[in-house]
Amino acid sequence: MHYTSKYYLIFPVICFFLNSKAQTQQSDYYSGYDYSNFRKEQVFLEPIDFKQIDINRINAVIFQLTNEIRVKHNLKPLAYNNMLEQAAEMHARDMVAGNFFDHLNRQDERKKTPNDRALLCHITNPYLAENLIEGYGLQYTSNEAIYLRGKGEFSKTPDGELIKPHTYLSFGEAQLTGWMNSKLHRSNILSKNALELGCGAAYFRAASFNDMPTFYVVQNFQWYQPVNNNPQQGAQEEK
Repeated sequence: MHYTSKYYLIFPVICFFLNSKAQTQQSDYYSGYDYSNFRKEQVFLEPIDFKQIDINRINAVIFQLTNEIRVKHNLKPLAYNNMLEQAAEMHARDMVAGNFFDHLNRQDERKKTPNDRALLCHITNPYLAENLIEGYGLQYTSNEAIYLRGKGEFSKTPDGELIKPHTYLSFGEAQLTGWMNSKLHRSNILSKNALELGCGAAYFRAASFNDMPTFYVVQNFQWYQPVNNNPQQGAQEEK
């Protein structure tokens, strides 16, 4: 059986709402870690447990890997922004809940575009570029021949060992490899215009693929100027 993953990109559409400067928050996976040292941390080397997934850890490893790649290409690392992460994770969850995979959320006009979603997360000057990808939680490569076993279980030979889950790090590496092999996604990751980044993921079982453990992963880049925020405006937008 062969299965092909999906990934999409959207070009940014400008939308200015200038207000107070954004305030970022950092989870434990950002404090003390950066692109230069995250690979040594045991938390990112643990296998993903699909019964107890740490989405924040996935978000963080995607962020750190992105900056690692940028630095290798002589670009500045991007600043972490919690509001961009919130917008990215919201869209990932909505795609799972609504059973769609697209930059446009046609099921909720308030969240239709990346900039719309940024506004709901209190970003008043959104200039977003967005990358999407569908990634498998098992160590499986798209179009690789595999054998179906139990629900959500696969092997590379008829009676062989079951394919193991990714570690958090290897899962992140697989997603960045997919994006970097796509010219337009790569251009977002390596853009000189990008200043800040937030990444979000959501988990589901792909019913059309023998319940393959699967994630939708979203990158939200803020271009040209740092994020500004207005919590009151964001609260009004959410009503």
